[in-house]
Amino acid sequence: MTHTYLVPYDASDYAKKALAWAIENAKRLEANIRVINVQPSFHTAHAKTLFTKQDIEEYQTQLFNEATQGVQALLDKAGVPATLEMGVGDPKEVIVELVKASRQTDSPIDLIIMGSRGTSPFFSGILGSVSYAIINAGICPVMIIPQEK
Repeated sequence: MTHTYLVPYDASDYAKKALAWAIENAKRLEANIRVINVQPSFHTAHAKTLFTKQDIEEYQTQLFNEATQGVQALLDKAGVPATLEMGVGDPKEVIVELVKASRQTDSPIDLIIMGSRGTSPFFSGILGSVSYAIINAGICPVMIIPQEK
């Protein structure tokens, strides 16, 4: 049975280290990697008034491309089976729903590999808010890759 790792990716140093760990171990264990970058939905009254749905989608795609620049090339170079995906919404909810939905497929997500903190300026303590929420959701094992001090 092939294992599938999910790596939430936001271009932070923490996410880069988690992705590197996932790639290294996927090679050894012949696992698949799914990398997801989650963009905000921008579903606010002001956004809907000022921008078209197409404008918002184009902006989300632009942010996704900026955040994941070089990731596909890194995955290709590593030679591991991998996908790079964009999610839209609250990162905690998107990740939990992605894992739940994967259970209905031939390659369910076995492990989430993520950095201890992301790019949000509102984190505190040792874990970021997304890491903390994913661990507490209890949907599958989660490996937190700490940053070196």
